Amino acid sequence: MARTTSAMVAFLLIGVLVGVAVGWVAKPIPPPGPDYIQRTEYDKVRSDYDKLRADYDHTLAQLAKLKKPVKIGLVMATGGLGDKSFNDISYAGVVQAKEELGIEFSYVEPKAIAEYEGFQRDFAKTGEYALIICIGFDQADALTKVAGEYPNQRFAIVDMVVDKPNVASLLFKANEGSFLVGVISAMTTKTGKVGFVGGMDIPLIRDFFMGYEAGAKWARSDVTVLSPVFVGEWANPTKGKELAVSLVELGADAIYVAAGKSGLGALEAANERNITAFGVDACQDYLNPAILASMTKRVDRAVFEMIVAATFDEVYGIWHAFFKGGFIEGGVKEGWTGCCRLPQEQAFWEAKFNFTHTALPANVVTKLNEARAGIISGEIQVPRPY
Repeated sequence: MARTTSAMVAFLLIGVLVGVAVGWVAKPIPPPGPDYIQRTEYDKVRSDYDKLRADYDHTLAQLAKLKKPVKIGLVMATGGLGDKSFNDISYAGVVQAKEELGIEFSYVEPKAIAEYEGFQRDFAKTGEYALIICIGFDQADALTKVAGEYPNQRFAIVDMVVDKPNVASLLFKANEGSFLVGVISAMTTKTGKVGFVGGMDIPLIRDFFMGYEAGAKWARSDVTVLSPVFVGEWANPTKGKELAVSLVELGADAIYVAAGKSGLGALEAANERNITAFGVDACQDYLNPAILASMTKRVDRAVFEMIVAATFDEVYGIWHAFFKGGFIEGGVKEGWTGCCRLPQEQAFWEAKFNFTHTALPANVVTKLNEARAGIISGEIQVPRPY
């Protein structure tokens, strides 16, 4: 309605201008009277018309833009799709946006950290993407540079802070979701020893371990949490399997794995050695019978929320009206981290991957719910390496 009104007023003003212009040109020095308009009044009408015309042209441009789907660029973490974890759950958020919002997207799968900057810049320089999403902490250095070069391009990065006004830095309280997994691990271990396989020995992954250790100790004070072991990379399932076996040989009968594609090897080892395993990021319980539960890191939810905001910005043509740069963090309370065996999540994951969990003992479910409630209320403060 507003756009139609603007158009009508614009064309009415054109008619007025034609009339007053004829009067002013035909009688350049007229005496004052009702049939004439002063030059100052003409100039004001002309100025008002120019402003209205610009608004009308902008409206037409926005209408034209609405006919084109919003485009999103996705730069995956090294390791790429198929990790059944971090990259896959990130990709799921973009697919959800395509299905629900009608966006179009392009994605790339870098093989090395050195490729990040080139891929980010390739997306940015086109000027076509409403949002470029960078998955993984190790994209931060490249993004700091590229975001500075393209200040009018929106970016989002997962798991690291890039201090630029056009970058949304998305962080997750992995310690809180890992605490929940630790509770289940401690309450189901028979040997009283549990272990952890991480991708790299960095604060980001230590956050998973510290939460896991704290949850296990909270649920059962006499449990032994073995020293964590780290693969050193994200796409080496063979080494991940070797490290898991080493923990089994130390007596662990439950292993939590946070190692990207490297973690698939550790989960396989758990199944072969007939011990319990715990997955990460997405629900991995369907992969093999050994996996009892998974910490859920809802990167898909965070990515989808950022795409919604960027899409609204594009539709309304207002820079950063909905999409905001800066630091954004979520945990159990916000639904950004959790555990797939929580009653609030279990049905969702079973439907997503078309499988059915084996029921947990009632006392384990009770303890799990107690832990979740304690984290949300603040009664339980989960430690972090930061």
